Amino acid sequence: MSAMTENMSHVVYKLQISFLELWSAKKHANSFNNTRSTYLRSRLCVLCYVWAALTIAWSPADFLFLGDKTIAAQLSVQRLILAAFLIAIGFSVNKVNNLKAAKLGVMAMVCVTNLFYFSASHTLGFPSENSVFSYSYTLLPIIQIVMLTIFPLTMKESLTLMSVTLACHLWVDSFSGVLLNPDNISSYWLQTVIAMMVLWSQLSQLHMILRLYRQATLDPLTGIYNRRMLLQLAMRALAISEDRHSPFSVLLLDLDKFKRINDKWGHYAGDVVLQSFTRAVQERLRKSDIFGRFGGEEFIVFLPKCNVDSAQQIADRLLNEIRAMDVFIDERDAPLKVTASIGISSYQTGDTLSSLIERADCALYQAKAEGRNCTRQYQVGQHCPNDARETASYINSALETS
Repeated sequence: MSAMTENMSHVVYKLQISFLELWSAKKHANSFNNTRSTYLRSRLCVLCYVWAALTIAWSPADFLFLGDKTIAAQLSVQRLILAAFLIAIGFSVNKVNNLKAAKLGVMAMVCVTNLFYFSASHTLGFPSENSVFSYSYTLLPIIQIVMLTIFPLTMKESLTLMSVTLACHLWVDSFSGVLLNPDNISSYWLQTVIAMMVLWSQLSQLHMILRLYRQATLDPLTGIYNRRMLLQLAMRALAISEDRHSPFSVLLLDLDKFKRINDKWGHYAGDVVLQSFTRAVQERLRKSDIFGRFGGEEFIVFLPKCNVDSAQQIADRLLNEIRAMDVFIDERDAPLKVTASIGISSYQTGDTLSSLIERADCALYQAKAEGRNCTRQYQVGQHCPNDARETASYINSALETS
């Protein structure tokens, strides 16, 4: 396999969805977690409210079909308690839009419904032989698993929730004395098949959301954030920095004489250079940094919690990494060497994202004017070319439509 093919496959891997991303959320980007939390929150709220309403609506059936009105009254009270908890979960989750709160809400819903199942079974005396009526209660574990179908969960999350339901079901069956009953074992097999179908549905949803998210937010060539998503994340990070009074810096990077590479080696070679450049920069950034392609050969790194001195150190490290980079257009030829220019700006009171990028653009123009292959910080009172002002105007327009 040639070096060029290796470069291409590295980026394609980022755009594809791996098993680890379906297994756990650890490999998911923070921005995707925010997107998934919206899905989970909205579906959980609706499910909690509907499930609470249906739980209360079944109470008259308890009095109608159960001969013992005392037991029916106890079940009705338990239903009211379950409904109250479900409404509280839906209300609480609706107030907070983050993935952790959404997942805790789903876990809380599963736990309270299983507690209701155990409590109702206890009230009914843990029947070993089900009547037509009590059979509706023994179906609760299956219903609880089926309810999870609507959530785009990872495999790890789904198996954890199903394990809670399974443990509660086995616990009830052990009290009922039917744990090893042949009829009950066939029921376990049916539930296992249903659980596998539910898991497949959940992973299909997660896979679809991941794929759509990447198509909408990532640059198809380099696999990093596209301009639209880049500005949205930067705006959010800047707002957080302002609230916490923490520093915030911007690096604007531009590959030097990139047009010559395209003219001499072709656009395919230019693509390889952009991919190699992206990988070199990514390897030197923190997880909290926001890196994206602004357009053509121009890239931006937003650095939360980073003052101008720290930003300068990061820029120097990036520049050294780019200088040391070997780009193989063809393994039979010598590697291509590239350089970059970097403009630096840091947050000042009253700054907007547009003004920060405009100042970084001014510093970038200075770096290019002074010979390229260097970094420059924006200096107060520095003259900004018209092109930098046009960039700021474009950014304002892009932010307004985001």
